[in-house]
Order: sequence, then structure tokens, then C-alpha cells
Amino acid sequence: MRLIRIENVDLNLFEFDYDLTFMVFFLNSEKKVYGRYGGRDSESADGRQSLKGLNYTMQSVLRMHERKDKVFAPRSAEAPRFIKDIPGPRRDCLHCHQVREVLNGELKTAGKLSRESIYRYPPPANLGMELDVDRGGAVQAVKDKSPASAAGVKVGDILQRLNGIPIHSFADAQYALDLAPKEGGIEAVWQRGDKVRTEKLRLPEGWRKTDVIWRASMRDLLPSARLNGLELPDAEKKALGLSAKQLAFRQRESLSRQAKEAGIRAGDITLSVDDKSFEMDQDGFRSFVQNTYLVGDRIAVNLNRNGKRERVLMMLLT
Repeated sequence: MRLIRIENVDLNLFEFDYDLTFMVFFLNSEKKVYGRYGGRDSESADGRQSLKGLNYTMQSVLRMHERKDKVFAPRSAEAPRFIKDIPGPRRDCLHCHQVREVLNGELKTAGKLSRESIYRYPPPANLGMELDVDRGGAVQAVKDKSPASAAGVKVGDILQRLNGIPIHSFADAQYALDLAPKEGGIEAVWQRGDKVRTEKLRLPEGWRKTDVIWRASMRDLLPSARLNGLELPDAEKKALGLSAKQLAFRQRESLSRQAKEAGIRAGDITLSVDDKSFEMDQDGFRSFVQNTYLVGDRIAVNLNRNGKRERVLMMLLT
């Protein structure tokens, strides 16, 4: 069955990353979910999908269905939940990201919207595992000194469960990690040859953090620093005691209202924010701001003004 509208759909049954364009659910007649297929990362909308991968997941789900000891993916909440009033003009096809916008709005109204709360559906790569696009839970690569490596996961292993969720696909792994806590550990079960191994995956501080700039649902929440200027040449950076790679640009004559209200002047040299030193250019700086703060946050902009260090507070706007 193909669903092209999101109204009157139980969001606690069809739980997925609403910033996607495609998601497949496998469930039985009692509305119990075996698994999902779809998902994406920050690099590509379709890079985690393939016909081979879909076929692999279908076969894996069918094998589970035929078993007597079936394992279903648990729901985060049992009570049905619906969103009927989605803001904006009515269209023939309502975009799923509008659902996430509504959910983000509810968090904001409740005072619970934070940077941590917007890092949804982290990929398994955040814990050091890359999964094969064509073979569901097959581990394609393991990063050295990562939680996956420390737990003993190796290339060729087949993930069976993660955080209690049966793994048939990349999307299942993302769903499992979305339900995981922000710290502590989760159980991982994988098969290697004819042996099954169970270990705990450690969840390091900040492990959920991902690039959110691509998410349509975040367009009203991600800020712009609105600081622009000319990159300082290496010789001038050296004279200021900076390395060639450190952030340093001289503010242009034209200032944004945001910068003026903060007290920033033309000719000021922007060095960092919140007393952090960066090795990046202006593009990297703008991406850092969008991936670190929310609209309405105040940041301390560290400047060099006529040879003296200054620190001003600036509110971030869209």
C-alpha cells in the first residue's frame, strides 16, 4: 500500500525520519512492525538506498515472518497519535517534513527544544559502523578507536539487534539509535559465521550530533551569523599571532542589522565565537554556527578591533 498523505496517520505506528522522501514499512495484519527500509545521511538523499538493498531487506523480513519466534520492532509509544492541523496552504501532497515542523513547534512551546533534541535518527557511523547499502545490517567498515571497534565489531559481521530493535536495514539501525539515550550504552547483537555475539556499545558524549543543515524541517530553527568579510592574508594572521589556518576575516563596510545591534563595527576582525578557536574559513564558520546553535541563541563574538581584543554578544536570527 502506498501512502502519499500524512494526515490521519498514526505517527506512533509509522515512526520514521520525516525529513525523508521515501520509507517502506513491513508490518503484519495486527499492525506490528517487522522493520523499515529507507533512510539517508547528510551526504545524499538516496545514497543509502538500492534495489538490491530493498530486496535484501524484504527477504530478511520474510524469513522473520516465517519464524515461530517472531521479533517485532517495539513502538516508542503505544497510544495512537495524529496530527491533523499542519500549517501552510493545503496541497495535493503534504510534505512529511511539515510533521517534524509541528513536532518541533510543540517542543519549543513546552520549552523542551534544544540542540540535543534536534539530532534525530543518527546513522550507525556515529558509533563507528558503516553498513552495506546492498546488504542491510552487514558491517562494511569499522572505524578505529570507535564504540563499535571497542565492542569488538568487525567487517563482515551481520547486525541482528541494536538497542532491542531487530535490524533488517540501515533504516532499522537509525530507528534503533533514535530511541537510544544520549549517554550510557546500548546492547548490540551480531552474527559472525555461525556464532552470535552480544556486547554493549558505549555512547560517548555528543554521539548523536549530525549535520542538520539539509533538513527541510530545520529551516526556521537554524541561524545565520550574518558576519561577512575578507579573509586575512597569512602575513597579517602571523602578525596577530594566528596560524595560517585559523579563522580571521575583516568585517565589510556593510553591516547586517544583527551585527550592528551587537556593536560590531566595519573593520573588526572576527576570530571566533564563545572563546573557541577555529581552523576554518568563513564557509566552515557559517556551517559551524548552523550546526551548533538555534535561532534565538546568544553567542559571544571574539574580535580584534584596532589591535585590541573585544568580546560582544550577538543574538542569532534566521
